Amino acid sequence: MRGILKNDHGVALIIVLLVTALLIALVFEFAYSTRVSLRAAINFRDSQRAYFLARSGINYCIKYKGLTDMVQQGEWAVVPIVSTGDTEVRIKWEDEAGKINIKNLTATKAPTYARVAQLFSDRGVSRDVLDKIVDSSNPQIQLVTELHRYMTDEDYNKVAPFLTTNSNQQGAININTASEAVLRSALPNNPSAVTTILSDRKEKHLTDVSDLGGNLTSEITGMKIYSYVTVGGYTKQMETVTNGDYWKAL
Repeated sequence: MRGILKNDHGVALIIVLLVTALLIALVFEFAYSTRVSLRAAINFRDSQRAYFLARSGINYCIKYKGLTDMVQQGEWAVVPIVSTGDTEVRIKWEDEAGKINIKNLTATKAPTYARVAQLFSDRGVSRDVLDKIVDSSNPQIQLVTELHRYMTDEDYNKVAPFLTTNSNQQGAININTASEAVLRSALPNNPSAVTTILSDRKEKHLTDVSDLGGNLTSEITGMKIYSYVTVGGYTKQMETVTNGDYWKAL
């Protein structure tokens, strides 16, 4: 009987070891959950900072329109003051009046149709694609990306940079910001004027469009602005059109 009792002396040690192991597991689980919650809170903080800084970058570009004179269209520029430490805000702008407006691309809109037809021809896209768009039951295009319904990705990438659905002034082309491809589409019978415009606008802002013919302008009537923000290891990209059509966060 006494020998049996002696064998029970190790039970307390086993119980202590089991309780200790359980406590250690609970401590590690609590520490892990805390780290996960802390990381989630940091990510949320950085995402919120990035979102509002992205909007601030766009508002900065809208407010200081002189930035368009200092920064070339299509080039990224760092916004001063806020871009310090682990935070960087970059902006890029494009003039929507420097593109061909296809929002009302129908046969009755002769100037637009002719411009798009010329662009497609110059970029190697079949005229059949254009006719397919015009002959569709709903020819009004709200977004350029809707062209994917009518053409391949390869053809889309050839023409999408030169098209928009957001320009004002009834689709007037801005001779100061339009690309060569768009200018040639707007002035298909006057290649010498295109060459002159591309040369002269490097030296000064062109204002006289009276002798060029076509539906042209010399002013920026609406910009698409891109804002790209890095906060720590988090990034946020946003774009908008200054005529207030939409905000888009990516």
